[in-house]
Amino acid sequence: MRIDDVLIESLLYEEEGVDLDLKSDQYRFTRASDDEKSELLKDILAFANAWRHADAFILIGVKEIKGGRSEVVGISATLDDAAIQQFVNNKTQRPITFSYSNSTFESKQIAVIHIPLQQRPFYLKRDFGRLKKETVYVRRGSSTDIATLDEISRIGAHSYATAGAPELSVSFADPSDREWFSTSIQISSLYLKTPRKKDIPDYRSNHGGTGFGLHMTSFDLNVNSSYYRELIEYTKKARLMEPVFLAVKNSGTSTAHDVRAELKFPIDENRPTLQEDASFPEVPSTESVHLRPRNFLDEVRALPPDVSVNRYDRYWLVVARAEKVQPKSIHWFRVPFFFGSKKTGSFDIEVTIYCDDLSEPTRNRLSARVESETREIDLKGILELEHERFRNTPYFKRILAEREGEQEQE
Repeated sequence: MRIDDVLIESLLYEEEGVDLDLKSDQYRFTRASDDEKSELLKDILAFANAWRHADAFILIGVKEIKGGRSEVVGISATLDDAAIQQFVNNKTQRPITFSYSNSTFESKQIAVIHIPLQQRPFYLKRDFGRLKKETVYVRRGSSTDIATLDEISRIGAHSYATAGAPELSVSFADPSDREWFSTSIQISSLYLKTPRKKDIPDYRSNHGGTGFGLHMTSFDLNVNSSYYRELIEYTKKARLMEPVFLAVKNSGTSTAHDVRAELKFPIDENRPTLQEDASFPEVPSTESVHLRPRNFLDEVRALPPDVSVNRYDRYWLVVARAEKVQPKSIHWFRVPFFFGSKKTGSFDIEVTIYCDDLSEPTRNRLSARVESETREIDLKGILELEHERFRNTPYFKRILAEREGEQEQE
């Protein structure tokens, strides 16, 4: 399994249990005593033997926050997967399938131990440190206990016999506060009729002369002469479409692997418009592109998108992908798609969900209502809308609050 930022982020919102353990500090391993090394061995044994329906993870360098998002604190020491594999599997009666990987998350070093479901039980061939041979250690809740071989055999047989299929459904979502929405949304669209591109003048700097008797023109390297045209294009799309986020919920008792949700938006008289995040225009700048610093949005868009949009003759198709959705959990897709319409109307959206663990796809439906307004506008009106947008940004509100604070102090 590929351990990526999306998986780690989802695990940070889960609580410790039979398939997750969070550790602030790295295991003592290199130049450690047998008693110290036995802590790592015991945890891997306990998770491998646990009665669970999903893959298990140990996140190292993460402090648990009950009822909220756990805190990434980082670790200073890293371990080698090959060394740990040899250490563990030389001591068990048969090899345990697991992986140890080092990763950087939120600019901090962490480590992840992944233990998939597999045939059980596992135990030591001989005593080691604080652990006893032929004793089965098992994870129960958020702690480790000892079970008999007969108990573990029955637990293993029962877990495989009763593990059902995933139960998947897709809904609209708000990732900012992890709120689970209903299956319908309301969109407000403003369709702007603007001048033709050829009728839009080049942008020129307001800084005046250069100091050498020459007027600064649009050919200056620091000036984006296409700023007005880019601003019109951005404003038209930003006012027509709103970002829409999705989530997939697994209500079943087994993990869903390689999940793919397809949403069909019919192309009818309501004329829906969709666009994926990666191709949605950024807020334009009056500076030349090559002089603009990279920002957070650039970094996010550099990651492989988990939501894509394609247009076909009769419908738009939104595809959302998740590598894994654990049972009784929600996967929040990282990027939105953008949706709106030039005409007021309602949309019935067919959802089909595929995954490796289902013999046939699951289906559900979503709905969207778009209230649309049409307005003719010139360049001056576009600039007024941009000023309105800027005044509502967190940056402008922060600057305004700072100035008001300075005035009160005076």
